[in-house]
Amino acid sequence: MQPLQISQTFQTPSVLFDPSKGIFEISGNSLPNNPHWFYMPILEWLDTYAEHSNPETIFIFRLSHQNSSTKKMFHEILKVLERIHIGGKTVRLDWYYPADDEDLFQSGVEFEKSFSFPVRTLAVDIPG
Repeated sequence: MQPLQISQTFQTPSVLFDPSKGIFEISGNSLPNNPHWFYMPILEWLDTYAEHSNPETIFIFRLSHQNSSTKKMFHEILKVLERIHIGGKTVRLDWYYPADDEDLFQSGVEFEKSFSFPVRTLAVDIPG
């Protein structure tokens, strides 16, 4: 399976999914006007990956900002990871958020409560 790479813009994050390493990262701002349009190809790619996933998948969110519609799309992404985890594979989510952003912190906490795979919520200094 080929990696998925999308360059960052002011409103959309960079996406680098490398199935050969089992490392998947979304980073930057996630403020698209139409999150469904931006994230649907990513979800389709992940659905394909889930059919033949690696023994271990590490998913990293390293966000500066997100809007509420994006959070819903992230929930959909994590539902795919949950399927992989329930199927017996190792999945881990590393949720990096700016140390001073309570909303992004709360998103990480909510994801930790909503899914059965390990979620690490990590405060960092992220240039915004």
